[in-house]
Amino acid sequence: MHRKLPWLGALLVVALIIAYYALTEPVTVIQRTAPDSAIQRNPYSAAQAWLAQRGQPSQRVLSAAALFPLPEEDTTLIIDKQRGLLSHSQVRALLHWVEAGGELIVEARPLPKSRDEDTATETDWQDNDALLYSLGITVWKGEALADEEELDPFFQLLDALPAFAGNPLQYCLLTDNDELRETCEALACEAPPQPEPLLLHAGDDQPSRRIQLHSQHVLWHDSWNEEDTPAEFLPEWPVEVTAYADNDYGSQLVQLSLGDGQVTVLTDLGLWDNQNLLYFDHAWLLAWLTGNQPVWFVHSVAMPPLLQWLWLRAPELGTALLLLVGLWLWSRIPRRGPIQPVAEDHNRDYLQHLHASGYFQWRTEQQDTLLTALRQQALARLNRYHHQRQQALERAASHLKVTVAQLDHALTQPPANRDQLAQQVALLQALRSDT
Repeated sequence: MHRKLPWLGALLVVALIIAYYALTEPVTVIQRTAPDSAIQRNPYSAAQAWLAQRGQPSQRVLSAAALFPLPEEDTTLIIDKQRGLLSHSQVRALLHWVEAGGELIVEARPLPKSRDEDTATETDWQDNDALLYSLGITVWKGEALADEEELDPFFQLLDALPAFAGNPLQYCLLTDNDELRETCEALACEAPPQPEPLLLHAGDDQPSRRIQLHSQHVLWHDSWNEEDTPAEFLPEWPVEVTAYADNDYGSQLVQLSLGDGQVTVLTDLGLWDNQNLLYFDHAWLLAWLTGNQPVWFVHSVAMPPLLQWLWLRAPELGTALLLLVGLWLWSRIPRRGPIQPVAEDHNRDYLQHLHASGYFQWRTEQQDTLLTALRQQALARLNRYHHQRQQALERAASHLKVTVAQLDHALTQPPANRDQLAQQVALLQALRSDT
C-alpha cells in the first residue's frame, strides 16, 4: 500500500495539470504606458532614431538664428509650414543654397481661412508663402473635399482634432468623453472611405510607391498651365517637375529640380511623425529624399526673437516696458547739484557702549565699582605666590618688574585720575593672567 502512494500522487498532479490547461486559456494583457516627455515634445523622434540606425545624423532647429547661416550643401533641410515671417532675403538665400546642391523639403502653406482663394491676389499668395510662390507652387483646397465638406461633418472633425486623422478608431476608444466617443464612432462608421494612398511617379526606372497624406489641399505648379511655357513663368528660377504623387483630390507631392539641388513640396509632413512613419512607404520616402546626408528638422523657423515678437504682437506692452526702463534709468542717473553731507550714523557698537558706561561711572566717582571684580581676581592669583601677604607682594612685584608699593596701591587704593586708573587696570590684568 505504501508503494502505491507515490504513484497515486504523481497521477493526481498530472491530472490537475491536464485539467488546468484544458479548462483555461492564455490571455494577453496589453498595458498602455505614456511615452517619454522628450518623445512627446518631438514629433520626429522616431524618424531621427531611424535615421541614426542608417548612419545619418539629424537634429532639430527651432529658430531662424540656428538656421542662418545655412549649413553645407550636403545637408537636407525639412521645413514645416510655420515660416510665414521669412524675409525675402532669407528666401533667396534658401533658393541659392538649393541651386548650389542643397536638398530642401518644405510643407505647403495654404491661405488662411479668412482669405478666399478665388479672389486672392498675387500679393496675397506671395505674402502667404514667398518661398513656394518663387517656385511657381500654389496650394488650393481639393475640389472633391470642397463639395463634401459642407455635407459631411467628418472632415470638420479631422480639422478640429488632428490626432483623430491618424487613427480614428483608436482615438474614439481612448477618449474619456462618452458623448465625444459616441459621436466619433458614428462619424467614423458613416463617413465615406478616405482616399487611397498616393502613388509616387518618379520616372520609368522608379517603381510606384504608396504614401498616405491626410491633407485637405492640393498642389499646383505654373508649368502645368497649357498657355504658359517653362521659359515664361519663372525666368529667375528655372525649375522642372521631376516627380509627383497624387490621389483623388489632386497632387499632394511635387518635386522640382533647381540648379544642382532639388525642392520637394508636400501638403503635410505628418507622414514622418512618430505615429505614421511605419505605415506604407513613408520611411522609404524619407530615405529616398535624404539619401545618406545629414538631416535638419526645422520647426517654426520664422519665430522672431522675444522682444521683436512682443513688439509685433503687443506694441502697447512693448511701449510700457520701454517707459519703465526709461524711468529706471532716470532714477539711476546721478543728479547735478551741491554735495549734501552724509547723515551721521547714530548707531553704537558694543565697544562704544562699554566705553560710554565706563566713562559714566568715572564721572560719577564709581572707580571702585570698576576695579572691584578685577581686584578680586588679582588677589586670588596673588595668594598663589605665598600665604603671607608681604612675601606674596614681593614675589609678584619682582615677577612683574614693578615696585611693591605700585602693586599694593593698585590692589588697595583708588585711582587719582584717568591715567592712574589705566595703569592700575593694566597692572591688575597682568597679575590676573600671570601663570
